[in-house]
Amino acid sequence: MPSPAPQTSPLALLRDHWGHKAFRPGQEEIINSVLAGHDTLALLPTGGGKSICFQVPALARPGLCIVVSPLIALMKDQVDNLRRRGLKAEAIYAGMSHQEIDHALDNCVYGRAVKFLYVSPERLLTELFQVRVAKMSVGLLAVDEAHCLSQWGYDFRPPYLRIAELRALLPADVPVVALTATATAQVQADIVAKLEFRAGHNVFRQSFARPRLSYSVLPTEDKLRRLLAVVRGVGPTQTGIVYARTRRQTEETAAFLQQHQFAAAAYHAGLPADKRTQVQQDWIADRTRLIVATNAFGMGIDKPDVRLVAHLDAPDTLEAYYQEAGRAGRDGHYAFAVLLAGPNDADDLRHRTNQSFPPLDTVRRVYQALANYSRTAVGGGELAAFDFDLPQFAETYRIRAVDAHNTLRILQREGFVQLNEAVNSPARVHLILNHQDLYAFQVANAQHDLLIKALLRLHGGELFTDFQPISENAVATHLRRSVTEVRQQLRYLHTAGILHYHPRQESPQAMFTTPRFEASKLPIDQVRMTAARDLARHKTNAVAQYLAGGRCRQQLLLTYFDEADPAPCGVCDHCLAEKKAAQAATEAATLHEPVLQRLRQTAQTPRELLASFAPQQAAAVTATLRELVDRGELAYAADGKLQVPPPRS
Repeated sequence: MPSPAPQTSPLALLRDHWGHKAFRPGQEEIINSVLAGHDTLALLPTGGGKSICFQVPALARPGLCIVVSPLIALMKDQVDNLRRRGLKAEAIYAGMSHQEIDHALDNCVYGRAVKFLYVSPERLLTELFQVRVAKMSVGLLAVDEAHCLSQWGYDFRPPYLRIAELRALLPADVPVVALTATATAQVQADIVAKLEFRAGHNVFRQSFARPRLSYSVLPTEDKLRRLLAVVRGVGPTQTGIVYARTRRQTEETAAFLQQHQFAAAAYHAGLPADKRTQVQQDWIADRTRLIVATNAFGMGIDKPDVRLVAHLDAPDTLEAYYQEAGRAGRDGHYAFAVLLAGPNDADDLRHRTNQSFPPLDTVRRVYQALANYSRTAVGGGELAAFDFDLPQFAETYRIRAVDAHNTLRILQREGFVQLNEAVNSPARVHLILNHQDLYAFQVANAQHDLLIKALLRLHGGELFTDFQPISENAVATHLRRSVTEVRQQLRYLHTAGILHYHPRQESPQAMFTTPRFEASKLPIDQVRMTAARDLARHKTNAVAQYLAGGRCRQQLLLTYFDEADPAPCGVCDHCLAEKKAAQAATEAATLHEPVLQRLRQTAQTPRELLASFAPQQAAAVTATLRELVDRGELAYAADGKLQVPPPRS
């Protein structure tokens, strides 16, 4: 069946909703492929504008666009951005109440103005979702972070493998567009196969090269001092991100930078939600120049003028490094990606990789501990999210924190558990009585009247039509009550069936993505675990090769991503060193005769000779002396002076 004609031209939609005058390179071709009804794989570099490639054709086509995304923070950011542009969007993810999910799905079935439904992969094939999706008018399926489909990728998510089953529930003419910023040739082929792309599909791949991003690896035994030099070199008024491996490291590094008069702040999941939000907002508004963060920071944040991304430790994979480093210079101006390398970093990375695959009995023990922690019975708990504090969990069950962390990652990769980052979600309320019945309740229950009036005064009549974010603090201030009292009263009204109340959520969460097994019968695929371990070691070796260098840094990255014959970037540390060496060689060649002429007149020590040249020529003169000695045109006398040896007879 031919694809329906676009309702509005893509360029007009781009101008009307995003305010851009033209598409970025590659975007228009991808959009046209989707609008023609072709299954499409789009590989764009970090900052290349992937979301436009499905959002614009979704608006141009009739029907709803289902967007599969693995990260709650990314989903929330995109939904909020769409709503700010006047476009209706919904999202379904872990941590939402049944009522919220039900309401969001109803909006997509009956609310014809909804154009986007963001959904986490584990929610796709629940019975509730399948029943509703059959009633939706779906025009496009978008798969964001599509590398998660591939077990050869760096962030494999087993629930992604079921997306093809969702395609079977949609009309045959609904195209799929898969998008990623990081995929080797093997991963690309896997995406096309796992999504069951139809004949005539298109793959669009832009070079992952970033011409104005200077990659550097700086060897050092004192990373904080070297970081300080880097920050000073970039400039005290420039915006930057410093990535650290641990929460403690973020705080210590931020304090060090503050001591040296830099506006810096730490950001990690252990901070209170209000603090995280404030730190992020201060950085976006340039009140804070440097944010020192763990690697979850930056996803979905659109700040184009980041001039520096520095890593205090090597990341686990080059895919992760490319994404994180690529948050610098999205405005197209010159920027720096700096990796600080200690003398033992490559060995430490290999050790961490080996540690990340604990023995099977440890996997079963951690799985049982998680069941105890969440009080989940055998056969229950599927997709029921619960607050999860990893340090507390490890301490309670006397498990080494590193073993708990690594085992939970294995359980996630095997599809038994899902870990969700801390996302600051405000409290949400939906009034479920109509105006008349609510008024009758207020008259009969005067003790709740003031709270209901405060909710309506502060948040408006939209509380009757949809879940609305509320500020419990603002309500408490308005009523001159404590926040605890307000929350207690909201919980009562929820239980009484007056409203749906979902409390504020600011903690990391976990959930079982299958009904809970007996730990002794957990069906671990040991063949797949062995393959995953071998793949992790391969990726670790690629990072170690990047650290070692010996070649243009961008060439190393692009070769890893299977780009054929990439040209040297000219701006990384290796290329700049080669340029400097070439310039010195050129300058040295012009100094041959002046040096020989001086030494023909009188023998001199190197120090005496250097004194007769300009200070900026010192390196070139030294190189010239070394070359002339090697060639036998100069020689050292017994007193340490250089002289022109007599001609051989």
